[in-house]
Amino acid sequence: MSTFVVKVLLVLAVLILVAAAISRLRGRRSVGPVRQRMPKLVLFVGVLFVALGGLLALASFTAANPDGMLWPMRIASALIVLAGVCFLVMYRNFYVEPRADEIAFRTVWGREAVIAYADIVDYSVQASGGRLKLTVRAASGPRLRLSPNLYDLSPLLRASEFRQHNGRWPVRGELHGGPGTLTR
Repeated sequence: MSTFVVKVLLVLAVLILVAAAISRLRGRRSVGPVRQRMPKLVLFVGVLFVALGGLLALASFTAANPDGMLWPMRIASALIVLAGVCFLVMYRNFYVEPRADEIAFRTVWGREAVIAYADIVDYSVQASGGRLKLTVRAASGPRLRLSPNLYDLSPLLRASEFRQHNGRWPVRGELHGGPGTLTR
């Protein structure tokens, strides 16, 4: 009877922790008005993996294991929880923020970078597996790869149109009537 009570208390504790984490993530506001994160599906998969892995761990670690038959289940539960945490970290770290003169982003590993449109040396859009893949690389080295279908990159696309018409990327302030605007 006491093992059943411990299992119920552990399940309740895990559910409370998962609910607190979800409510904390849901209430969080992004810093800028145009900062875009990964699709919510990544967050959902991460929470699902953590919850299922936690339940599997709860079942495997609270049961008696005299003959060692539960070790594969324990290892699998730890790996599932670890995969869920990886999905949550990816969702938490990544963002892309297209601005009027530059595009700021943070990778899934947490490295932040800013690419000014005037510093772009490589800009390509390729079809890969039926999806578009945009690659932008700056002269200083940062590279951004993402799907233009998932994120609103309209400032970058306006800068690309400017490049097609003028043969060069716009300098800071040139697209929105700032100090770099050329009058013709």
